[in-house]
Amino acid sequence: MESLKVDLFSDMVYVFTPKGDVIELPRGSVPIDFAYKIHTEVGNHSIGAKINGKMEPLDYQLKNGDIVEMMTSKHSYGPSQDWLKMTQTSQAKNKIKQFFKKQRRDENVIKGREMVEAEIRQAGFTPKDVLTEENVVIVLEKFNFSSEEDMFAAVGYHGITPAQIVTRLTEKIRAQQEKNKNIAEKIEEVNASGQSIRKKSKRDSGVRVEGVDNMLIRLSKCCNPVPGDEIIGYITKGRGVSVHRKDCPNVQPKDAENRLIFVEWENDVSESKSYHVDLEISGFDRRGLLNDVLQVINESKTNIIAVSGKSDRNKIALIHVSILIHNINHLRRIVERLKQIQDVYTVERTIQ
Repeated sequence: MESLKVDLFSDMVYVFTPKGDVIELPRGSVPIDFAYKIHTEVGNHSIGAKINGKMEPLDYQLKNGDIVEMMTSKHSYGPSQDWLKMTQTSQAKNKIKQFFKKQRRDENVIKGREMVEAEIRQAGFTPKDVLTEENVVIVLEKFNFSSEEDMFAAVGYHGITPAQIVTRLTEKIRAQQEKNKNIAEKIEEVNASGQSIRKKSKRDSGVRVEGVDNMLIRLSKCCNPVPGDEIIGYITKGRGVSVHRKDCPNVQPKDAENRLIFVEWENDVSESKSYHVDLEISGFDRRGLLNDVLQVINESKTNIIAVSGKSDRNKIALIHVSILIHNINHLRRIVERLKQIQDVYTVERTIQ
């Protein structure tokens, strides 16, 4: 009877959460399997693991009786491709694959929107005037898209050209312009005069404060916001407005409610302007890892302004790099390339 019990349970390991709950996993499972067993978001935001109170690498094989505590961060960029090789459970593998599938779709939506907006500007229109609900519905019906995101995703993966989309989007506008040239000129004059009296503050930071002119605006060095981040302004004493990311822990609305001010990125932020970003890359401490990281950043034609690295007794390497990027999409492309490097576990944007 005892030998039967051994056979039944030999393919499983039983580990504990910090609260004492028992988690059953296949033998050979790693902390990432444990994380996805707890919750998808725990898995997607994992950056490390403590086993029996000691930091262990993410490919550590769990043993019966281990107490597992996952380290997570809301600033994590999600799973690495290497996790698919490390994990044992189909649940973890499926969740990781779902993350990348959604991420690729999200990237195509962003890329497609940028391509359509660029085509609109090239045609002599503004995206705000063209991408109205009425015009978008015309395109959705014409090309059998179920949503605006589907339309942008199709453009992003080159299923349809941006020119085809913009031709349909601007069809009514162009027809109206042909019929009412004089009215169009009048509207243009009114818009031009309205823009001349509208007060906006624009600085080298690429950030503006509506209705306020001649105000000093600077980007906060604690969270280093870049175009595409959600931002908030904080009115300082004698140093103008300090711009932070909305998720920056150094600006809490309840503590600074009277000092917060609405700010936004300029629509025409120059691609030539660079913004400082700090990244932390963790991975297995192997020979050549740092060189691989620097090579990927160099191949993306991104300037590196600082780099440092260290490793611990558990063969976990931590590499800190400071780079100059143009906008949030530029940053995402670099992060994706870094996550594809062999033995890289996580890539995280840091806040001081």
